[in-house]
Amino acid sequence: MSDTPLLSLVVAVYNGEKFLSAFFDSIKAQHLDSLELVVVDDGSSDNSAAIIAQYASEFPYYKVIEQSNQGVSAARNTGLAEATGEYVAFPDIDDVIYPGMYPRLLEMAKKNDLDVATCNGTYIYDDGRPSKKIFPSDKLQSTDVLDGPTWLQRALASRKFLHVTWLNIYRHAFIKAQGFTFEHGLRHQDIPWTTEVLLTAKRVQYTDETFYDYLIHSASVSHTPGTDDTRMRNARHYMKILEMLYVINQRYPDAVRRVPACQWQIAKEGLGILHAINNIGDTAKKREIIQELFDRGIWTLIWKNARGLRQHWRLGRRYFRLKRYLA
Repeated sequence: MSDTPLLSLVVAVYNGEKFLSAFFDSIKAQHLDSLELVVVDDGSSDNSAAIIAQYASEFPYYKVIEQSNQGVSAARNTGLAEATGEYVAFPDIDDVIYPGMYPRLLEMAKKNDLDVATCNGTYIYDDGRPSKKIFPSDKLQSTDVLDGPTWLQRALASRKFLHVTWLNIYRHAFIKAQGFTFEHGLRHQDIPWTTEVLLTAKRVQYTDETFYDYLIHSASVSHTPGTDDTRMRNARHYMKILEMLYVINQRYPDAVRRVPACQWQIAKEGLGILHAINNIGDTAKKREIIQELFDRGIWTLIWKNARGLRQHWRLGRRYFRLKRYLA
């Protein structure tokens, strides 16, 4: 066995006792001998540490790092700094990973010298709604080897692309050379991460084969109506994402010229901010976040990056509604 694992899985854990045994068993079912697990216990207060310790003898390379709770991005960065594999991946512990996922992605990556290998998955709803593919097959089909900007444009143009890290494996040397890390404390940080990775990747391949169930918990913070305060926080997270996407677009102008959907994406995420603001009931809080939207230049950013009559029409209607609160 080589001293360098073929694949490192960077696993962020926070109070995951309900999911960890099934998760580790799904990784064992991948039947990969050259596999490294880097498990970061991000300040769990439940029985996670004991379950993590139970699996130490089940894998040839197994690292456990404990830190105070700092969030999933910080945990991933901690694990990424310790990973030694030729490829790296970032699975979520509460999802279902099918047998054969990582062998298939590694086969693609090794055969075609890929920076990124990616597959399809399924949305699974715990409220009884029927499952559906994450990327509809009529919108995104399997590809040959593409450069990252070509795949990003194709994916964003489908209007069905989901920015996620957990359907991909990445060449570790590529990630290190670019110095990529995750943004601390930012929800939905997969959006800027995936965008920048694909703008810089030279060789990417996608297979429509389904290997991953993404579980949508109806009671989770992301899928419940929330309060005015959570809506304000969500709006601020997306403001930060827009600022990051804008900086990324400026950083790679040649690549972005080939991916006009990068600009459409900023306006699309901006509409999400406006939707969150619209649902804030408290007038004073709504006025506060609207003022911040204009003061930070977020509105200008959204408007300048809008593409097509439909986006501009929708934004124009929102503009006059927003301004009424500042009169």
